[in-house]
Amino acid sequence: MPATRQTTATTDRLSDAILERQAGIFDVIRSATDRNHRFTRSLIESARHGNREWLEVGRRWVTRPTDVTGIYDAIADAVGNAQQRTIALSREWFEDVVETQRENRQLLRQGIGDAREVVERAGARVPQFLRRNRLVVSRDGDTASPNKSSPDK
Repeated sequence: MPATRQTTATTDRLSDAILERQAGIFDVIRSATDRNHRFTRSLIESARHGNREWLEVGRRWVTRPTDVTGIYDAIADAVGNAQQRTIALSREWFEDVVETQRENRQLLRQGIGDAREVVERAGARVPQFLRRNRLVVSRDGDTASPNKSSPDK
């Protein structure tokens, strides 16, 4: 039996909706992965800079062990820069978390909206005998019992 034109159109719409939803999910996953990669690179660079600064402290101490002021300056610079990097990394991580949550929330809202639309369209196509027996909730939210129309019960 050949497929009717309406069945084909409905199948195509369903397939397109599924592909669109999957594309949205993959985009969210890809952007989260990109943010994670960026943060990891920032973390590695921060560690490299910290190592270089503490090596400078060690170099100053080895070359001039009696230069307490120079060593103290190098230590103060290294500690201050480490704190600055830590704050910058924390801010970057927090911004990434917020952005990920925003994308996930947007995707979820879109999915729920699409599902609501599909349910409303399907409810409009329900046969009359199912509506009469209240097996399907009406648009006005009436949730009467399934046997409400039956006089003997």
